[in-house]
Amino acid sequence: MQALGLVWGDHHAVNANLREVRAPIGEPTQYGAKLLLEQWRARTDTSLGFVVGRDVPSRALAPILRSLAIYEPLEGMKDFRIRLAGTAFVRRFGRDVTGARLSDLYAPEAWETQCRALASVVESGSPNVGDVKITRDNRVYIRFESLSLPVLSPDSKDIWVMSGIFYFDWA
Repeated sequence: MQALGLVWGDHHAVNANLREVRAPIGEPTQYGAKLLLEQWRARTDTSLGFVVGRDVPSRALAPILRSLAIYEPLEGMKDFRIRLAGTAFVRRFGRDVTGARLSDLYAPEAWETQCRALASVVESGSPNVGDVKITRDNRVYIRFESLSLPVLSPDSKDIWVMSGIFYFDWA
């Protein structure tokens, strides 16, 4: 139930019967994803890396901040906590997911797939780009391009993941 903008009740109902279908792609096609990758490459090629708190938020990324989330690995990358999530993630999950664990947001099989994908970004040090379709009853509900990048934690000691979701129907 929703009243005055507050959600009371089972917040998982928004995600009921949803299936996430991801197809890897070589390079981003969406403006926001291209901008994010360009800024990330500029920082990782010429400095000590892309650092949360130093390089994001930034003026250069201001147009896409709503599309970004920062994931902190937990328990040896068996789960991830969303440290910060822009409003684009409200559309995807039906609520603000800042502070949530991936295990709180996904069914077990999908959760393991998501954790493996984020862990591979940390381990490889390489970007992961995908075309993602959220389907329900064989109908595409949402479609977006995702870009996940390894970044340094604010203290530069750990590798976290910064992801962006860029909807095809948003300018």
